[in-house]
Amino acid sequence: MSLVRTLAGILILGLLSACAGIQVKPGSLEVSVTPGILHPGDVVKVVVKAPEGTHDVRGRLDVAGSPQLPLKTRDHGRTWTFTTQIPLDAIWKPGQYRAEVQGVAPDGSLLTGETWITAP
Repeated sequence: MSLVRTLAGILILGLLSACAGIQVKPGSLEVSVTPGILHPGDVVKVVVKAPEGTHDVRGRLDVAGSPQLPLKTRDHGRTWTFTTQIPLDAIWKPGQYRAEVQGVAPDGSLLTGETWITAP
């Protein structure tokens, strides 16, 4: 699995771990990735909190070639998640990577959010 796909998967997993009690500001998505420091073999969870009725939520890692990955919801668009496991043989350059998410609000406006993840 390529580094870009691995990191993109990490981004989505982090989006799944957002806290359920977070109040979401209009026009924004609250993004969380766990664990915060990623190692080969880790299971990564991405959680995104959004206003009810949000749809088409997608996330990507701010790395060249990173694909946009769709997240899933089961509560009418309030919480979006993605989970993946980092391959044991994954190799990446140490540093911080920005995970960004976009979604469409019920009124058709664009919602965005971001968080940072660390790769040792």
